[in-house]
Order: sequence, then structure tokens, then C-alpha cells
Amino acid sequence: MFILLPVYLKHLGAAEAYIGFMGNMDKIFMVVAAVVLGSFLRQHDRIKLLRWGYGFLLITYCLYLPLSSLSWYLPLIRIAHGVGFSIAMIVGSTIIFENVLPERATEAIGVYGITGSISNAISPAIGEFLLHEGYPFQMLFLFSVCCLAVSLVIALRMPCTKSRASDAPCPSSGSLRLMHNRDFIRYGLVSLIFGGGFGVLVTFLPNFIRTCTSLNYSLFFIVYIAVLIVIRLMFLNMITRWNKVLLLKGVLMIGACMNILITALDSLLLLLIISIMYGITHGVLYPVLNALVVNAAPQQQRGRANALFSALFNGGMLVFACCAGFLVDVFHTYSAAFVLCAVAFCAGCLFVAAPQHSPAPTTS
Repeated sequence: MFILLPVYLKHLGAAEAYIGFMGNMDKIFMVVAAVVLGSFLRQHDRIKLLRWGYGFLLITYCLYLPLSSLSWYLPLIRIAHGVGFSIAMIVGSTIIFENVLPERATEAIGVYGITGSISNAISPAIGEFLLHEGYPFQMLFLFSVCCLAVSLVIALRMPCTKSRASDAPCPSSGSLRLMHNRDFIRYGLVSLIFGGGFGVLVTFLPNFIRTCTSLNYSLFFIVYIAVLIVIRLMFLNMITRWNKVLLLKGVLMIGACMNILITALDSLLLLLIISIMYGITHGVLYPVLNALVVNAAPQQQRGRANALFSALFNGGMLVFACCAGFLVDVFHTYSAAFVLCAVAFCAGCLFVAAPQHSPAPTTS
């Protein structure tokens, strides 16, 4: 849905700044929901919250079906979309973190993330095929509704979680306490930049490829997801043993170079190279950064830390997409958006290289 929505908005005649904001305005409420969920997760059954998230999201997806113009109620749909998606995503990943040892967190969240990544490869391919065959965009929305209905049925069949003694309410100042952790701050900033790069890619790359080249944008998503899956299934356990600073700096530089190459995209070979580079970037950065942010917090605040990671990642998507859309409209070229991401990824390397904070976070 979120990959093909910018294509639909472009089809309706929206400007790039509008596409950047409307395609990512749901992230505002994902950030708000993420912060609120940090407290709710310790007081409510995780599976019930997961069901509420999928149910709310299913209703929201149904609201896309009658959409045929840049309607006044589209922002309301995007708001509801952000709330529902954040609940489903944060609760699902928190369940994973709470059932694995900290040293296995990176590997676990990487494998868990494969399920969502597969949809990022399948949906653009199906969408591009249906649009090429002359089907309306509403067919894509209907397909999304059917997929989400299946997810809700699965969640309804999952057994509820039992409350645990460790789930006593955290102090309301827990989030502020995390902000005093230097490691949490620097990895959080890198997560915001990484999320921003992802937001720009999914918002502008499909339209860039459709309007400026003769290539198929679905190929990018298929190849990058294939590389991502290979990395997480076969190499992630080995990669997590490497020096985290060197690992993050190397992968961030790959991401920066990839964004520069996008500005020169003119052949199938270059598209494949770019896809492989982003597969490496996303395949490593998401689980490694997520685990680093969560493990920087004490055990009883891991759910809150995971919610804050989601808030930073999605906040980065919103900020970067809005700024990139403005730059594209001003300079009349998509290259401005990708150069912005390249510069930001280089800045991320500087954040990673900042001195580490050795003392363990307090638990009081």
C-alpha cells in the first residue's frame, strides 16, 4: 500500500511536495502512537493489542476503496492508517524482543522482518502488472484489504499472552531517562536518518523510474528484498559478531553511494547494482539498529525503547520525504532528493563514530 500510494497520487496529478507529505503524514501519528504504546505495552495483553491494530487497519484500508481524487478526507484516512499500522508493527516486534535473549535480538528481529519485507517485493510487482493490464488502482486497494483480512484472522487465532510480574508499570519518565543514554541517542539519530532514506526511496523512486527511465520499478523491490532475505537468513548471525561501529559505518557508506548512483540511473545493470546495494543496506541496518536501540535500555524498558525506535524510524520517513518533495519541486529533478539522502547517510557515519557511553543505564 505505502509503496504504490505515491504512484496513485502522481496519477491524480499531485505535486511532489504533496506526495511527500501525504504519502508519509501517517508517520506523524505513528510517532505519537509509538510513544503512547510504550506505556500501554506494559499494562495490556500484547495479542489483544495486536488484534486491535489489525482490526483498525482493516477498517482503514476499506476507506481507500472509494477514493478517486485528492479528496478532503484523504488526510483522515492517512491518520487512521498511521495509528493502526503502528499498533500492529510495534506490538508484533515487541513480542519478538520479549521472547529472545538480548544477544539474539538482532537475528530474531531480522528474521521476523522478512515477512514484512516479502510484501514489499510482491506488492509493487503485482501493482505494476495490474496497472499495466489496465486495472484501476481500486483493485490494488482491494488486494490490500484481502491481505490484511488474512492477517487479522491469524491474529485472532493466536493465544493471549499471560501477564507477568515484571510487567509492573514503568515510571512515566522512562522515555526521558532513555534520552540521557548517549548510546541510545546516537543510534536513535542514525535510525532517524536510515528511516529518512527509506522514506525517500519508497516515496519517490517508483515515480522517478516511471517518468525518467524505461525500466520497471518493481524490479528494484524484488532484487533488494531477495538480497535482504539472503543476508538475514544466512549471514546475519555472523555479521552481528563484527565490530558494530565499523559495520554501521561501512553499511551507511554503501547506502550513501547507492543514493548517488540513483541520480545516474539509465540502465538495467545499474538498477540491479543499486538494488543489491540497498538490499545490503536495509538488510543489515534495520535489525542491527533496532537491537542496539532496544538493548541500550534496561530490561523492563525494552518495549518502550522498541516503540521509540519505531517513532524515530517513521519520523525520519516523514521529515525526509517532506524535505525531499520540496527540493524536487524547487529544482525540478528527483536527483535532489537522493543527494539529500547521500549527505544524510554520511552524517550518520559521524554519529556512529561518536564516543561510546560505557556505563549501563539505570533501572530505577
